Amino acid sequence: MNFYRYTRLGRPMVWSERSNQIAVIGTVLAGALAIGRGLIGGGGFHIADAIHVGGSAFIGWAIAREIDPDHPGTATVAMVLATLLAFGPWRSDLLIAGIALLGLRVLAGTVGGRLKPLDLVVLVGAASFCGTPISGWGVALLLVIAVLDAQPDGYGIATMAMLVGAFIAGFVAEVGRPTSQMSDAVLLWGLIAAVGIVLSIRPTRIMSRTDIYDHPIIWPKVRAARVMAGFAVIGGLIASDSDTLVLLVPVVAALIGTALVRTFRPA
Repeated sequence: MNFYRYTRLGRPMVWSERSNQIAVIGTVLAGALAIGRGLIGGGGFHIADAIHVGGSAFIGWAIAREIDPDHPGTATVAMVLATLLAFGPWRSDLLIAGIALLGLRVLAGTVGGRLKPLDLVVLVGAASFCGTPISGWGVALLLVIAVLDAQPDGYGIATMAMLVGAFIAGFVAEVGRPTSQMSDAVLLWGLIAAVGIVLSIRPTRIMSRTDIYDHPIIWPKVRAARVMAGFAVIGGLIASDSDTLVLLVPVVAALIGTALVRTFRPA
């Protein structure tokens, strides 16, 4: 079946590629680690913990593959970081991070080709969902920017629908204004995100090519995806309050991983 005949939002997992093998094995190991931690700590067996940690690891890996397509090792670093951060005392909003993956994929242009009508419908629904929690506002903006940049057929109507959908969803959910008190943790992670953006956007030549049509992946698009990944993290932090820190773990893990690789392996 030609996967890309129906959508340009997903990317099939080809088992013969080593990076994909690492992704699947790493996801399973991350989930097993969560279960083992619960059993050893006396918390019992909780499949939700395995899904949360394993999902964080996989999405972190996938985002890194989008924003640093030339270096599969970056995705491995991001997976390890996401696994470790998933055990932290913050709210990850994993579904919001998964939606961010779609936006970053479109913005980076790694798949290639024009978005399908079904893709626009999915993105409108995703943007509407992102309007319900404050932590999703930055990701909703990411989706709008990605579609505006891609300019598929009907992109004007789609982006308007995304903005209106997010606004209505937020109104119905009675989302209030951000109440962040700029705690030390919020400032720290905001600084980490800002440094991650700066270190990851130094000019580089992208050698990878798109999945379909075999077109070159354009550096300015990848750079824009890295910047918006950082802003998505900061948008989540703005949603934090005095009791709960909101950290989009897979996104920040991918951004940090990319920054580290760009710093210590700049070529």
